[in-house]
Formats: sequence, C-alpha cells, structure tokens
Amino acid sequence: MIHIKESLQRLGKIKAYVIGLLVIMFAAGSAVTPTSVSAAVQLGTQVMPLSYGGYYVLFPGKLAPYFKAGKLMVPIRAFSNAIGADLLYDALSKSITVSLLDRSVGNIKAGQLEADFNGETVDSLGVAPEIKDGTLFVPASPILEGLKSFRWEVQFNNVNKLTLGIGARKGEEWVKSEADRALAPYPLETTAHPYPLYPTMLTQAQSGKEYRLTLGVQNTSGFIIPKGNAELELVSVDSKGNSFYQTLKGPDSSTSKAALLTFSVTIPTEAEYVIFRSRTLRAQ
Repeated sequence: MIHIKESLQRLGKIKAYVIGLLVIMFAAGSAVTPTSVSAAVQLGTQVMPLSYGGYYVLFPGKLAPYFKAGKLMVPIRAFSNAIGADLLYDALSKSITVSLLDRSVGNIKAGQLEADFNGETVDSLGVAPEIKDGTLFVPASPILEGLKSFRWEVQFNNVNKLTLGIGARKGEEWVKSEADRALAPYPLETTAHPYPLYPTMLTQAQSGKEYRLTLGVQNTSGFIIPKGNAELELVSVDSKGNSFYQTLKGPDSSTSKAALLTFSVTIPTEAEYVIFRSRTLRAQ
C-alpha cells in the first residue's frame, strides 16, 4: 500500500491530474462520485476499505460502504463499534449520537443534513444519512472529524485501489476494542511483506446455524507470491461485540501479480464487521 503522493509519481501527467483532483474533491466533500464505482456495484464490494492499526476493517454484504455525492457512506452502528466509539439511540427524537472520549456527533437522523457537534454547534454532514435494507448509513468523514480523535487520508496502492487510512491524531488516545487486541503486531523476523492482499469483496450467507464468509482479495504486493508463502488473519465481530479469530493459509500455488483469490470460512454468528490482514512469510 502506498500513499497518494507516491502513486501519482508513477502516473502520466494527465492521469495524475485527474486522480489527484478526484481525491481532493472527495476529501473536501465534493458532490463528485468516483467514476470507478458504478451505482450498481455488486453486493459486498469493498469500494474503499478502512485501514487502521495495521489491518483492514471490512463490512460484509449489505453493510458494505458505498459512495454518495463523493462521500463514503458507512453503516453507523458497525462503523462506530469498529472505531471504538459508543452509539446511543434516542427513541423520543428517533436520533443517534456517536461519542468517543468527551466528543460527540448527535441528533443524526435519516434524511437530515444537520447534526449536533459536541452539543455546541449544528453543522451539515455534507450528505444526509439514509436507510438501506434496514441499516442507517452515514458519511464517514464528518463523523471522524466531529470525534476529533482521528486523522485520515485517501490512499492508493500500486494498482490504484482506494483505501481510507485512519490513525490517531497527534497527542490523542487510541481507543482499541477487544477485537483489535486479538491481532498482535507481526514479528518482523518472520514477515517478508506485510499486507500483500487487498480486500475486494466480502459476503456472508447463513448455513444452518452458522454463517459462511467469503472474502475476495487481490495480490497488490507488486511481486509473485510463492506457493505456501502467505498467511491471512480474520477477526469476525458480531453486533454484540463477540469476536471469532481465524488464521488461514494462503494459496497452495504461486500467486501472480494482481491475481484475484477467494477464501471462505465458517463463523458461529453473523458478522457486523471483519478485521483482516495478510502477510508473506520469510523463507525458513
């Protein structure tokens, strides 16, 4: 994964200008929808996965984020849980408040542009929250801005895939959930190239009393991954905060550059979000 500046250096002048303009307008909340994302993307497509703490955060199936008027729309409950924020629903006003430490974004309602920021200011979210398949989606960037604890940027990898990189602001406390703590840092002595597989799709389907997660990835490492030299880790988190950790072996054959792969696993309960990371192993 590389940052925007590094990506643009490798593009032609015209393409660099267009992509750079797209990212600037997205970050500023412009009403431009990325042309690479159609209005009818396949269910579960990870149009721009979140990345923080050295891993991706994915939302499966109908919870997958999408673009609306240049904003990344995320499922508010799952998103709040994933970033370690608290969510409160007020039945009287039928509104939602997201809070973290001593900051909050409140009075969030479907179809309403304005929200209360820290109980002091009323400001626009840029795009009105909306309900899709019974789930309330909100624009991610105003929520992150209102909570003040985060910094973020749109990033490109070496095949121009988008990621929303999130980190803690300087001097701010990084709040981690129990699911986050399940993934210890990769040991450098056993890791050749961390995060070589980029998530493209995540779906889930009920199978008896369990659920079947299917994860699509692409080799965006820029090199061929040798047979048996990759490893994946998944932490599936349900709506009650229960997490289920799994380690998966990578493909049992050589993986070419930009190759698409699919992995399936069974989990005990329906996932609200999934933490994912991968690595290639050093030769023993």
